[in-house]
Amino acid sequence: MNTTTPAADVVPPTRQWGVAAAGVALVTLVVALVLGGGDATSGIPGLGDPGEVTKWGLPIARAMLDGAGAVTIGLLGLAVVLSTRKGQLGGEALHALRAASLSALVLAVAAAVVHLLTLSDLVGRPLPDALAGDSFVSYTSTVEQGRAYAAMVVLALAIIPAARLTLGHGGAIALLCLGIATLVPISLIGHSSSGDYHHSARVSLLVHLVGMALWVGGLVALSWYAGRRGKELPRAARAFSAVALGCFVMVAASGVLNAWVRLESLAEVFTSAYGLILFGKVLALIALGWLGWRHRGHTLPQLESGRPGAFRRLAVGEVIIMAVALGLAVALSRTEPPGPEIPEVRTVVRTLIGFQVPPEISPRRLLTEYYPDAMFALGILAALLLYLGGVWRLHRRGDKWPVGRTLAWLTGLATVAVVGLSGLQTYGMVMLSVHMVQHMILMMVSPILLVLGGPVTLALRALKPARRGQFGPREAITAAVNSPVAQVLTHPLVALALFVSGSFTVYFTGLFETAMRSHTGHMLMSAHFLVVGYLFYEMLIGIDPLPKRPPFPARVVLQLLAMSFHAVFGLALMESSRLIAGDYYREIATEMPWLPAPLDDQILAGQITWGFGELPGLIVIGALFVQWYRSDEREARRFDRREGEDEAERAAYNAYLAQLDERSKREQA
Repeated sequence: MNTTTPAADVVPPTRQWGVAAAGVALVTLVVALVLGGGDATSGIPGLGDPGEVTKWGLPIARAMLDGAGAVTIGLLGLAVVLSTRKGQLGGEALHALRAASLSALVLAVAAAVVHLLTLSDLVGRPLPDALAGDSFVSYTSTVEQGRAYAAMVVLALAIIPAARLTLGHGGAIALLCLGIATLVPISLIGHSSSGDYHHSARVSLLVHLVGMALWVGGLVALSWYAGRRGKELPRAARAFSAVALGCFVMVAASGVLNAWVRLESLAEVFTSAYGLILFGKVLALIALGWLGWRHRGHTLPQLESGRPGAFRRLAVGEVIIMAVALGLAVALSRTEPPGPEIPEVRTVVRTLIGFQVPPEISPRRLLTEYYPDAMFALGILAALLLYLGGVWRLHRRGDKWPVGRTLAWLTGLATVAVVGLSGLQTYGMVMLSVHMVQHMILMMVSPILLVLGGPVTLALRALKPARRGQFGPREAITAAVNSPVAQVLTHPLVALALFVSGSFTVYFTGLFETAMRSHTGHMLMSAHFLVVGYLFYEMLIGIDPLPKRPPFPARVVLQLLAMSFHAVFGLALMESSRLIAGDYYREIATEMPWLPAPLDDQILAGQITWGFGELPGLIVIGALFVQWYRSDEREARRFDRREGEDEAERAAYNAYLAQLDERSKREQA
């Protein structure tokens, strides 16, 4: 008996659509380079022509690098997702790792080619001439691009043997992290490494690269797995659907932030070659989002009903569009963003703070000035979407989540956004008093609201338990909450010590000035304030599960102690005759004559600190008394229920004894 395959299930072999995707990426790259002017040489005065091999070979090799990196990460992710048995990988996961070792080899070769051709492009000479003398050694050891691509080669080479030797699930997870780490060096070079807010551009680019790699590579790996008729394809596809949704948000949000930094106005999207290529990427992203929606709503049910062909047909189309996006992305990296014909002079202060010197401070500018910090923005967006996703999952399941907790979480995120993305951040870089307002909000306002949102409780209720023998997100959260580290950090005395000592340690040592001179240090300082505040208030008034909380009288005493130490810190700021970060603020003042005298600003910062903590502290004490009262009420109700049950048992027992006595009397009669 002959059987025919339905037309919807006829899918080109993996090799055919893989070659087609590579061809589409190449054609898109060439067209975008020609139209956008990215095929020209560097154009740096005094440099010669590196030749046609470098001019065309460099972007093609870069496209191969990006594609091989994405495929490697996707295959490693597939190995992580597939089922394990007692922590050991199955045969299909091991095949995925073997395939990942081959793609990692292509990645290493492509990175090496890009490394060499970039040297030729930078010095403006053909590759053989560029390699003469000690140019290669100097370029690899001292030039940013040279170090970045050399690091990629080393990381890719490390994946090859590791993927062949790994047998356990933990090792596969470590390999996936190593694969993602190969993207870090290239996020530190190119357009993102210069200009105002370059730190934000770097972070947004890294998030963009990771999101695209997981998305593109995951779909390619899933299509490869479908071509092998993998037994766990429906479950892997369902897991990838959730990952793809997260990647879509990551890519879209980071792309918007990166464009925000690179483009001065929306009109430049349509009036510059850089903007037009960027617009093409946006269209590809919209198409990919629509295909992802089709996957989730139509092909996943067909796949689970035993029709993998429909899934693969749509996946092949999605891979082709991703190839277009890849070609546009490489062309974009070779195209100069729009900017003034005469480069702006970067003064010492502008270089120090990372953006243009702000105008004189005013209440309106504190609210209307913006600071495009990608780390803050993407972190807040992720926290918002994950929380609302958990609430939505409970709603679909028929469970309820208190509206007050949701409002508390959203308000807490809003306060963090105001601190990190508004004029508070802009002027907080040049005035200690404004910085101290940021400190107070992050440490004494945002944490109170965030802990009342109960994010851990929401996650534990929304996430499904993993299958037997598996270790999923819910199990990881439970293990973290009950870990020895959590027990130490949430111990009342430890949480109080961290909350109180951090301010004295940061401001009365050299740490503060060091942090202000580095964006990374400034971010770590802000994160420290938020985390220690969260730990302290979680121990006091939080609703999430903790190993142990002190009794309510002790919590009130701890809050009063915190308020006292906080007042002492404010008084020390006001009374200190030693300037905090004096060299930094004196250097800043050279280009901003409107700034107050550093000592006067420090006294104002102390006054803000002295007065700021009273209201949040009193609110916390009020919340503690409310929780104390409700806890006593619940305990009284439990006691009454136990007493009622005991009384019912005593009445039943007395009735039983009376019945026995009555029966005994009848028998004697």
